[in-house]
Amino acid sequence: MLPAMKHPDYPGVSSMVTRHGKTRWRYRKSGRKDVMLPGEPHTEEFDEAYQRAILGQSAAVIQHPTAGHPRSMKAAYRLLKASREWKALDQRSRTLYQKTTERVLATTISGIEWGDGPVADLKRGHIKKILDEFAHAPHMERIVLICLRKLIMVALEEEWIENDPTYKMTRNPHTDGHKAWTPEVMAKFEARWKIGTHQRTAYALALWLGNRVSDVVRLRWSDLVTKHIAEGEEVRAVEGFEFVQHKGRSRGKSIFLPMTPMLARELAPLSRSTETVLASPRGAPYKEGTISTKMAEWCEKAGIDPGYSMHGLRKALGVKLAEADASTRQLMETLGHNNIAYAELYSREASQMRLAVQAMDKVTQVESARKRAALKVVK
Repeated sequence: MLPAMKHPDYPGVSSMVTRHGKTRWRYRKSGRKDVMLPGEPHTEEFDEAYQRAILGQSAAVIQHPTAGHPRSMKAAYRLLKASREWKALDQRSRTLYQKTTERVLATTISGIEWGDGPVADLKRGHIKKILDEFAHAPHMERIVLICLRKLIMVALEEEWIENDPTYKMTRNPHTDGHKAWTPEVMAKFEARWKIGTHQRTAYALALWLGNRVSDVVRLRWSDLVTKHIAEGEEVRAVEGFEFVQHKGRSRGKSIFLPMTPMLARELAPLSRSTETVLASPRGAPYKEGTISTKMAEWCEKAGIDPGYSMHGLRKALGVKLAEADASTRQLMETLGHNNIAYAELYSREASQMRLAVQAMDKVTQVESARKRAALKVVK
């Protein structure tokens, strides 16, 4: 931090640099609370505030029409938008959070916008009341809670409050999520779209790499590398894609996924003159939102019922891994999960099916033996 610099024309006034790198001026006198002075020295605004500070008078608060009240939710929102966390969000997430936050802050209660209220007055009951307004849309209710929590974290860092009123508060809507593609559905898609088409390439990347949509559209030929993996006393050369996952942020987890024979067959006829592995007929990369819409269209043309998505192919790989007895850790590293619960879900489902089949096989064997015994003729 830069050392304070006293101003030669204003006794008691020294500079300070905020965490955002902005220079501010304050009046300091022993036995009194420091007074922050607005504007720059030798301006009318600054001189008036300085005179009031010398006399020990409270500074006049002038509210800008577009600004929130001091230490309000709107003030927290203003700081949030200047934070590194906010700037690290991709454009899609930033737009969603911005629209949601501004919608909540503009909510009027008794003629006063909720965002103008002091954060310190925010109670757990207030949070629940706000969330109840979105109870009819569970997914939006969850997004609202995320936005509120971001504002509250700003308030905690600024020391406006000491406790988080959203502590352990969750809104996880019950949903079956994206449907994992079944072998029958995959067969329909593969019959309609042949290897080498951009439809089939999008399908193959999502299935055999287990990539999220955001990673499918960004995967480049330059990401294809060869790694040398030690297996006991031998060193094995493995070709695969090494890239940084993209999930709502500009930077994510670095991951390497090997090239399986299944994926190699799918990519073999493709031209490597394009920057991205998946390219439109014009050779341009697909956008994340566009490819999801396109996949729905391609499924319809293949005679597949609605509900099967790109993410459903990622889930299908998770099912295949679990059925092949991949460990929880192997599932996590392949699919890029940080939460062990997601990986264990695939393992539990596969184990349940396998154990249920094995158990019912035993019942069948017992019942078959019983029937054969009943048919035996005793003389």
